[in-house]
Amino acid sequence: MFDAPTSVPAEQINPEGFRASPNGHVYGLIADPECTVPAVTADLLSQRIPLDGIHIYCSSEGVDALDLTGSRHGLRARITRMIQSFAYEDGHLHVIERALEAGEALVGVAVDGDRKGDVAKILHRHGGHDVVYYGNFTWQRLGPRDQTQTKEER
Repeated sequence: MFDAPTSVPAEQINPEGFRASPNGHVYGLIADPECTVPAVTADLLSQRIPLDGIHIYCSSEGVDALDLTGSRHGLRARITRMIQSFAYEDGHLHVIERALEAGEALVGVAVDGDRKGDVAKILHRHGGHDVVYYGNFTWQRLGPRDQTQTKEER
């Protein structure tokens, strides 16, 4: 796991607690977190994205924190994740899990829908892939579909 960038508080790296809904967030995978996450964070802050709205998940600790199956947080969480696994196309949760295990980082940014494009541009500028915005009862891929390979597969 990489050292947490100094601009993001430690509690926002692999944050504890079950995050049942990704609504109102843009999430994107970053292939080289040691070099890229600090730059992404700096660019987000320069665009007046609040620091407390930025969360970073990395390595197996990130997989555990996301609890993509819900198994660590009880029956309600398992049902939530099961529904999400059907709702998100292309096995998106599996793509995230594989990428984190391969050493990539998932950057999550709380943002209003009208700023989702700005956040996506920042992530893409720094090599982000599989960038997705989650709204109420919907999700939208923000960028090319063909970027679902992990760093190991490239």
